[in-house]
Amino acid sequence: MLKTLKRTVKLESDPLNYWKYHVLKEVEEYQKVIVNEMINIILSEDLPTTRKKLHERFYNYYKKKYPFLPSRVIEGAYIIAGRIIKSFRKRKKRGLTRKDKPEYRRVMISIPNTINWRFNKISVSILTHKGWIDIPLKVTKQFIHYVSKGWRVSQELKLRLVGRKVLVWLTFEKEVEVETKEGNYVSIDVNENNATLAVFEDFKLKEIRRYETGLGRIVVNYSIRRKEITKGYSTKDELIKKKLRRLRERERKLDVLRKTVKRIVELARDLNARVIVGKFSSRAKKRMEGDKSSKLRHRIHQWSVVKFTEMLKTQPIEVTEVSESYTSSLNPFTGEKLKKSKQLIERVVKVFNPYLMTGTAHEGRVIKVFKVNARYLESGEVLLERDSIAPLNLMKKVDGRVVVFPSTSPNDLRVTVYDPLRGVPVAELEVIKSKGKLRHG
Repeated sequence: MLKTLKRTVKLESDPLNYWKYHVLKEVEEYQKVIVNEMINIILSEDLPTTRKKLHERFYNYYKKKYPFLPSRVIEGAYIIAGRIIKSFRKRKKRGLTRKDKPEYRRVMISIPNTINWRFNKISVSILTHKGWIDIPLKVTKQFIHYVSKGWRVSQELKLRLVGRKVLVWLTFEKEVEVETKEGNYVSIDVNENNATLAVFEDFKLKEIRRYETGLGRIVVNYSIRRKEITKGYSTKDELIKKKLRRLRERERKLDVLRKTVKRIVELARDLNARVIVGKFSSRAKKRMEGDKSSKLRHRIHQWSVVKFTEMLKTQPIEVTEVSESYTSSLNPFTGEKLKKSKQLIERVVKVFNPYLMTGTAHEGRVIKVFKVNARYLESGEVLLERDSIAPLNLMKKVDGRVVVFPSTSPNDLRVTVYDPLRGVPVAELEVIKSKGKLRHG
């Protein structure tokens, strides 16, 4: 199966001279006026947002009105207007809009195909109403990687004026062959502080892994930190703004997500496995936030499960989304319902040397304390680890032929806890445990 991968690179230009800046500023102003006019017409005439219908309605009209503008500037304008209206109608249907119509403020010049622009490796050239303009780019390591590794530039170019400089968004594409073997699966359940994987090979359960992301704890800690910074001060204060800007919550969360996704992709590609992940939308997240306290609403809102799924889909693997309803409340071995009201927590603390485990022995004096919370639900005479049974139930929904317990006995089932930053195992938990063996602490 061929899959097209897309990567967008954001680049900054060198400072433009007065003439180049003045010409691009004119194009920007024309596009702002045209897009806002198109938005009003689409709403008043209740037009569909398909590219064909918008072209029929707007292209000839605006080509006559602005004959000096390149045709792709007009084409880019109605594409942007269509995207804005499509998003506005979706949000209005959910009751999330405050105004009767959207407004195009932050102008981004969009050129939909390479007829009116050229990519010259170290610069981009754009056709304007005053002729061709060459914009020299400041290259980055990421940009050099995509250019040198056989990625091709896609048709659309986006750019925005910021002072005398231009921000350029280039999208690179590459087709890769994705191979999957029947019976090989990686089923994933994403939780607040971990991602639990059930790995199947030839329809048989091979292992259960858990990557302790700790994203929930990051959200709580940053929330406390922001509250401490702003206590007794206004958030409009320049010093407070400066302190808040120094917080790197988004960067830290993205770093953990990228490294976790990297581990999963390596595992799936080694096994030629299809990845199964729970289907979770922003609307479902909003329903969960409904009757919760402000602290819990914040934690749910910051939950990175949608972003995690989006990042998986952009990788060279086959990803299938499945409804995860009741996956954490059923016994995968008997099908019986678990008693969610009787949730028990076992706290496991491990001290290990991550540098010796990854081979850098010269840094072996450093140790790390790893804390894991295992949540158990009651099922008859035994307890089942809640986060580990979810990917097993998820897999049973996809393919009823899979065997969700090891060849020896279900009681021998273990989940290996990994540190996603280094990819090393740090602890092991029992999936099925007798009530007398539960440790508290």
